[in-house]
Amino acid sequence: MCRSFCVVMILWFCQTQDILAYQKTQESSDNSYQFLTNKFYENELDSVVAVNYANQYLLKAKKENDTIKIADGYYFLSSISKGDVSLKYCDSIIAITKNHQTKNYPTFAYLNKAFSYFDKGDFKKAFDYYLKLYEEAKKYDNIFLVYSSKKNIGILKAILGENETALVTLRECYSFYSKYKEKAPYDYLTTLFALSESYNFNKILDSASIINTLGYKESIVLEAESFKCYFVLNEGINQYSKANYDTAKDSLTKAVAELTINGDKTNLGQARFYLGKTLSSLGFEKEAIEEHKKVDQIFQKNPQIIPEIRESYEVLINYYKDNNDKDNQLKYIEKLIKIDSVLNSNYKYLIKNVVQNYDTPRLLSEKQEVIVSLKQEIIDSLQVAKKSSTRIIISLAIVSIVTFVFLIFNYQKKKNYKKRFDELYYSSSGKVKNNEKKSPYTEIDSIGISEDIVNKILNDLDEFEQNLGYLKPSITTNDLAKKMNTNSKYLSRVVNFYRKKSFSMYINELRIDYCIDRLKTDKKFMKYTIKAIAREIGFNSTDAFSKSFYKIKKIQPSYFIRELEKQQ
Repeated sequence: MCRSFCVVMILWFCQTQDILAYQKTQESSDNSYQFLTNKFYENELDSVVAVNYANQYLLKAKKENDTIKIADGYYFLSSISKGDVSLKYCDSIIAITKNHQTKNYPTFAYLNKAFSYFDKGDFKKAFDYYLKLYEEAKKYDNIFLVYSSKKNIGILKAILGENETALVTLRECYSFYSKYKEKAPYDYLTTLFALSESYNFNKILDSASIINTLGYKESIVLEAESFKCYFVLNEGINQYSKANYDTAKDSLTKAVAELTINGDKTNLGQARFYLGKTLSSLGFEKEAIEEHKKVDQIFQKNPQIIPEIRESYEVLINYYKDNNDKDNQLKYIEKLIKIDSVLNSNYKYLIKNVVQNYDTPRLLSEKQEVIVSLKQEIIDSLQVAKKSSTRIIISLAIVSIVTFVFLIFNYQKKKNYKKRFDELYYSSSGKVKNNEKKSPYTEIDSIGISEDIVNKILNDLDEFEQNLGYLKPSITTNDLAKKMNTNSKYLSRVVNFYRKKSFSMYINELRIDYCIDRLKTDKKFMKYTIKAIAREIGFNSTDAFSKSFYKIKKIQPSYFIRELEKQQ
């Protein structure tokens, strides 16, 4: 029901960039404003620097009492701020433009407020501001913002349980975005993801599978492969709904692995929840219980509580009740009561509309029974303390041994990471060493390209690497082949044969090696956020960068940067 959350946040980033780019193209008759605007956008990924230019812009606008310029300044600040701070700047925009409304304001303030409330898990308020955004965008005939608001309203309808109306809205959005998928791939893919999800909620399972297959393929075609795992996740859930448990287990296991790497906790929790249900259906009860425990661990730290996952707590309560483990039974009863209070607060429909075996009064009653039973057990245990002392000692010994083994394992893991860091840190250069150019005379038949063409492409690749051309986002073989006055098939064959890797791996290795060299020599670059570093070196998303970094260097970028800071 909230599986769209992560993708909505990816879309938020992309939409914000599009809007900022739109504003950046607007002409200004005041050179000073233009200078500050340009400097803000040049440094927008480095909020520490960008906020200085935004404040200068706002101060100048206030001195000149220019309402729209003041609104611009507040918008700059809201775009690089989070949570309540961003909301405060948006409120300022709405207040000062109340009598000076334009195509941009208060529209962009509504957009940022909707994003902020969604991020905070306040779906009711997010829904209200998406409605306001829709009305403003419609008034000024901003067709992309109209459909952006429609799509997010559709996703929120699904979150709030209005599945039938959500499906109608998302079908309409799919029809629109499919016409612009090359220009707006993230809008298109997130719409596919939400549509697949909506078909599943409405039990139109075959249509959900068709959309999942399409979304997976389109993620590859549109070079947004970080989206593939979300369609794998949805298809795993879909196969569970079809009772194809072996297929569901395979897909959900793959989704868990990918989501663990990219750090998407909300969807990881959803994947583990359905993996637990699938394992239970296959008869693997102990493994299923472990998955439900991991669901609890995720959502104890994540504010995005999903109604579906409350079933994990019911499973755990019944499991410990059947095993006469009252301590754990009580623990999960208390957690479920807390979960229900959050759900009642964040969702417009009541908990009674969520499938459940425990309502709040029954939970409270059972909690009291468990407490009384535990008190009696304490009294009984005091009477047999001498007999149980040996078992306590044995238990402590077992715990000590397990703890020791865990510490050894954790130590070895840290040691391996440190060794890998030292190898990267003390290496003279992280740049990819090109394989020696094999003589085309001996291998001409294997790739079917003339010697002259091969040599020209190899020389062009050397120049491409020297000029850091690989830092450009969304590089494709077609784009690079055109610049080299050759065709993409020839270029792909040469890279595969002489660089010994696929074109995408070739580009990613160049980017990662450049990143490592720059981090080691540029202290300012080292202070960038992971997201800023990713965009700086050509990646379209943080998870794509982190996944590539780990795949190539066998170490997480966040760990590498932390260790690098210690060396300074």
